[in-house]
Amino acid sequence: MDLRSDTPYWLIRNGYLSDYPPLRRDLATDVLIVGGGITGALIGHRLAMNGVDVAIVDRRHIGFGSTSASTCFLQYEIDVPLFELSEKIGVKDASRAYRLCADAIDDLASICNGITGAAEFRRQPSLWFASSDRDVAAKLEPEFAARRDAGFDVRLLDRDEVRAQFGFDAPAGLLSALGASCDPFRLTNGLMQAIRRLGGNVYDQTTVEGWTARSRGVDAVTREGFRISAKHLVVAAGYESQRWLDRKVTRFRSTYAIATKPIANADGPRGALLWETRRPYLYLRATEDGRLLAGGRDVAFSDGRRRDRLIGAKGRALVSDLRKLFPSLGIDLDFAWAGTFAETPDGLPYIGSAGSRRVHFALGYGGNGITFSSVAANLIADSVAGRKPPDGRIFGFDRR
Repeated sequence: MDLRSDTPYWLIRNGYLSDYPPLRRDLATDVLIVGGGITGALIGHRLAMNGVDVAIVDRRHIGFGSTSASTCFLQYEIDVPLFELSEKIGVKDASRAYRLCADAIDDLASICNGITGAAEFRRQPSLWFASSDRDVAAKLEPEFAARRDAGFDVRLLDRDEVRAQFGFDAPAGLLSALGASCDPFRLTNGLMQAIRRLGGNVYDQTTVEGWTARSRGVDAVTREGFRISAKHLVVAAGYESQRWLDRKVTRFRSTYAIATKPIANADGPRGALLWETRRPYLYLRATEDGRLLAGGRDVAFSDGRRRDRLIGAKGRALVSDLRKLFPSLGIDLDFAWAGTFAETPDGLPYIGSAGSRRVHFALGYGGNGITFSSVAANLIADSVAGRKPPDGRIFGFDRR
C-alpha cells in the first residue's frame, strides 16, 4: 500500500538520518517486529529496555511510511469524544482509554528526554473549538462534563476567552492542559539507535512474506528466502497490517497536510494544538521554526494515485482555512503532502493477539496514533513477559 505522497515535511526537513542494513542471513531473536515506523520503534524500545532481544524489519527505509507523514499531535483525546465513547463501551472503559492516552504523553516525554537526538518534544495545551454555535451545546458542553467527571484538567472557554487567549474567533473551546508535539521522524530514528545500543537489530529494505505460528514460537520468511525464528512476533506495519487478518477491522481514508512558510512575529495558535468539532476537522499547530503545520480535508478512499492528484487543491484549501481563522497573518504554502490513515467504529486501536498467542498486533490508529502506539508498547511488553495486560480487553480484537 502507498501510505503517503513523496514530499512530507519531515523527510524534507531532516533528510536521511541513519543507515540500516537489509537482512541477508537467517536470524533468531526473542521478538520479531514487522514495521519500522514510530509504532515498531516504541514497542521495540520498550522491549529492549526490559532486556528482551529484539529484531525490527521494514520493507521501506526506517520511518519512511506513515510516520514521515504524521503531523505529530500528541493528545489524549481520541477521534470519538469521551461522552460518545462512554455510550459505546461504558463510562469506566472509556475513561480508562482516555487516561491511558494521557499517561502515554508523560511516557513519551520521558522517552524523548532519555534518547539521543533532537526529537523536539514540547508540552502544549490542546483546544477543541466549536465550528458552529450548534456544536457548543451538542458537543463541547457534554464533553466538558464527561472529562471533568473523569478527572481531567479542562476549561470551557467562551468566545471572548478563545479570542483573547488564542487570537481567532470561535463560539467556544474546550481547553485541556495536557498535550504535546514532537518530530516523529527524529523520534523514530532516535529510538532505533537506542535499540541498537541495547543489543537489538534493525533492518530496512526487508520484506516479511509470511510466517507460521507454533506453540513455542513463530517462524517467518523474508522475500529473499531468509528465515527468522522468534518466540513472539509483533505486527506493527500500520495500515498494511490488515492483510494478515482474516477480517476487516479498519476503514481506510486519505488525509492532507501542509506546512506554511515561516511566519515572522506570528501569534498563530499561541503554543496550542488546535482542532475543531466539524468532520472532517481542521487541526493545526506551530513548529519550532515558526511555521504552521495543518491537516484535514479528508476523503473516503486510500488509492495513492487518486489521493495524490488532489494534493494541490487540498493544499490550497487548507491555506484558505488557515487564512479564514487567522486573517491578519501572512500565510503562504511551502509544503503539501498526503497520507493514509484508518478509522475504527469506536475510535480505539486494535492491540492484542490474533490467531495465536505468539502473534501480537498493534494497528488501527486514528488522529492520535502515536499516543496509542505508546499504549501498545506497554500492553505488548506485558504479553511478551507472560502477563495478561489488565487493559488489554479494551483494545482487543474480541471487544464489542
